[in-house]
Amino acid sequence: MKPKVLIVENSWTMRETLRLLLSGDFDCAVAANGEAGLALALSQPPDLLLSDVNMEGMDGYELCRRCRQEPALQHIPVVFVSGYAPRSDSDPSLPVPDAYLVKPVKPALLIAEIHALLRRGSSPVQAAASAQAANKA
Repeated sequence: MKPKVLIVENSWTMRETLRLLLSGDFDCAVAANGEAGLALALSQPPDLLLSDVNMEGMDGYELCRRCRQEPALQHIPVVFVSGYAPRSDSDPSLPVPDAYLVKPVKPALLIAEIHALLRRGSSPVQAAASAQAANKA
């Protein structure tokens, strides 16, 4: 059973690129914005959340904050993939993602980062699936 990754990205092209790139190793669900991503995460909790930062309405930081407030989602690793570097202002109110990657990100780096995060804080089923996928690479 593949680990489930929820991709929240406002650009259709990037969302589909990420889905196609990750679908070999992960069961991917997609959402076009933060609101839809949160609703999908609450109804079908993923093993990892992969989100853009700059989105209309609920941005990636707000999505991360809201997920971390939900008991059913607070354990889920969050990865930001953004065209912008991480904020340098150390605003303590901003949630900190588990990983922050700047576009364009190398596919192998993204996949390796996701597998590492899933192994670090995952259930035995997720860890086994991640280890199995890593052995294939």
